[in-house]
Amino acid sequence: QVRLGHFAENPGKSCKHILESNDSKGDGEYWIDPEGKGNSLKVYCDMKTDGGWLLTSISMVDNPTTPPAWTAEPSYRGIIKFTNHKMGITISAMKELRGHLRFTQMRFHCSKQQGRTFHVTTAANSSGEAVVEYFSNQTNTQPDSCLSFVRMKDDNSYLSRNCSRWGNDRSSNFGKWGHRNKQGETRLYDLTAHVDKHYIWKTTGIYRLCDDNKNDTFINLSKGDFWKIFVR
Repeated sequence: QVRLGHFAENPGKSCKHILESNDSKGDGEYWIDPEGKGNSLKVYCDMKTDGGWLLTSISMVDNPTTPPAWTAEPSYRGIIKFTNHKMGITISAMKELRGHLRFTQMRFHCSKQQGRTFHVTTAANSSGEAVVEYFSNQTNTQPDSCLSFVRMKDDNSYLSRNCSRWGNDRSSNFGKWGHRNKQGETRLYDLTAHVDKHYIWKTTGIYRLCDDNKNDTFINLSKGDFWKIFVR
């Protein structure tokens, strides 16, 4: 019997579907067909970190002196480009993907070897759902940060321990994901989570920030530093 997700001719619906069918071979490449129309995609699945996660964005440093050029793909099918280490999709593409997969959680994971690791999963509650809806272009209301996520074991970030300070501190907009002035198609990557001017997630522009900023707390890039987003 051909194992689910191992070949284009027998794709799974999602990474989670493959895992729950006991056809996982561990982390790596699998075939899925979110639309069920025989148009399979080769994607990356994280099957070990609590299992069944589909990689929808990756920015990895191959050359510390030249951060990877990065563009958000307008279609969810852009997730097939994960091997180039500079793949992401717009929030409209996330909405398209959610229409097919009905994913309920997101996972944010960045790490700088000379710095810290920010690694959280959205909670399985209404606060976590609000985060998924915001970054899937289903609402423009910035979701509350506290109670919306669960810290993973390797997380040692300032951000995760100070959720009440997230947001723009020059307004009353404390304790929120995102930024009130970053409402475009790439809001999933630009000031996604931040304590204003100090501790930031950012994968767009010149600077790549993971629980640091471009000024007083900036941490230099090293080969292998990464920013990843998964859905399940």
